[in-house]
Amino acid sequence: MLRKLLSDAAIYGLAAQVPRLAGVLTLPIVTPHLTTEDYGIAGVVVALVAGLGFLQYLGLAVVMVNSFVNHPLRYKWIWRQLHGFISIWTLLYGLLLALVIYLVVPVGAVGNKIQIALLFAVPVMFFSATEVQSNVFFQLSQRPLPIAIRSFVVGFVVLAVNVYSISYLKLGYLGWFYGQFFGTVVGFLFNAYFVYASEHLWPIFNFKWNRIKKSLRISIPVIPHHMSFFLLDTSDKLVMGMLRVALPKIGLYNVASNFGSYFASASSAVVQAATPIYMQYYSRKGDKEAAHQVRRITFSLQTLFMVVTSLACIWMKEVFKVLIKNDSLQQAYPIAIVILMGYNFRPLYLAVINHLNYLEHTDKFWKISTVAGVVNVILNFLLVPIYGYKAAAFTTFACLMYMGYGGFYLKEYKKSALINFYPMLWLSLNILLLVMVYYLVTVAFLYKVLVTIAISVVGITSIYVLQRRTNAV
Repeated sequence: MLRKLLSDAAIYGLAAQVPRLAGVLTLPIVTPHLTTEDYGIAGVVVALVAGLGFLQYLGLAVVMVNSFVNHPLRYKWIWRQLHGFISIWTLLYGLLLALVIYLVVPVGAVGNKIQIALLFAVPVMFFSATEVQSNVFFQLSQRPLPIAIRSFVVGFVVLAVNVYSISYLKLGYLGWFYGQFFGTVVGFLFNAYFVYASEHLWPIFNFKWNRIKKSLRISIPVIPHHMSFFLLDTSDKLVMGMLRVALPKIGLYNVASNFGSYFASASSAVVQAATPIYMQYYSRKGDKEAAHQVRRITFSLQTLFMVVTSLACIWMKEVFKVLIKNDSLQQAYPIAIVILMGYNFRPLYLAVINHLNYLEHTDKFWKISTVAGVVNVILNFLLVPIYGYKAAAFTTFACLMYMGYGGFYLKEYKKSALINFYPMLWLSLNILLLVMVYYLVTVAFLYKVLVTIAISVVGITSIYVLQRRTNAV
């Protein structure tokens, strides 16, 4: 089962991550031409855009999903009305985004603030409405290949523009923004063909307000859940900017957090592939053996995640030396270790969220995700001024641990759970591994090799035993 899950993840998700991997491999080319200030400016601006991003579609993708499933013969009529409303809304949202960027852009980028505002706002205003239609349509139609091809092409366009503008034109942080802009334009051309020429999903601007109001009543409660991922993943840089942390220090944090983002992107493909399998087992209500199967899959994934992140962290210092050709930026590797180990939360989080989702307890998601995100922001405001910018990594780790393991103690989950997932045991192991790799990163090369072999053997053996038991059923 795990083999099928991982192969599906590779087909449906990881194929789109090839450009991101290529981006990692180009770090030795671009980092000599970047400074900690470049990373700091980019981190604050991207965090700002992400912070407003949860308002971009007002959660209406949920309504699109429901109408596709419940009204297969007339969903296009509903989608076209939503498309018209989103097209108007994104014009207003884009103007708001441009204004906020113009007013809040970091001091080091004030000379380019109009340019930065336009590079982010224009694509949102004119291209984003087709993107949400395209993504939801292909996902629900179980046609992942167009999404993968588009992501692959767009990713390499972004990468090529980044390398050219940073390494050859010496534009610094602006190179990332130009890459994002041209990538969005290319993505729109793909989306426009499928949305307009192929599926004829032209927007209806004379939409029925009753339809829109009804849709918003369904979609808006989902916004806090989506916002929580921003509060956990990218709000740290925005908070640092508000606290007047020096841009070079924000840049160091941004370099480190990028490595967590790489792993998060790869793990999201596993989540995408695993969700249908979880739902299949959860549909067998009251079947204890199905619950055991879910637990074996979850434990296998949890073990795999912990092995991969632990090995990556042990060698993080060497990874930075190879990929980051900049002495000042190389000092960020300890922060990357803390953030990366936090992303081990996903497998057990996936088991809880899918369980609650199947039981239609989505209104309880906020108790896991939103609480974790809000606490992360509060802790950053309290601790960063006292302990410095590195404290943000530890607050993120702590809140990700709550997000991963706290859901098992919700009343709604405990009422319907058939078996124990031992969340406190996994939490303790996660913390122990963080402490271990944080200190092992500096030991001699030979010791690292021996520890790498030991962790790999224990991990592979554990997964093998779990899968033997799964396949035997």
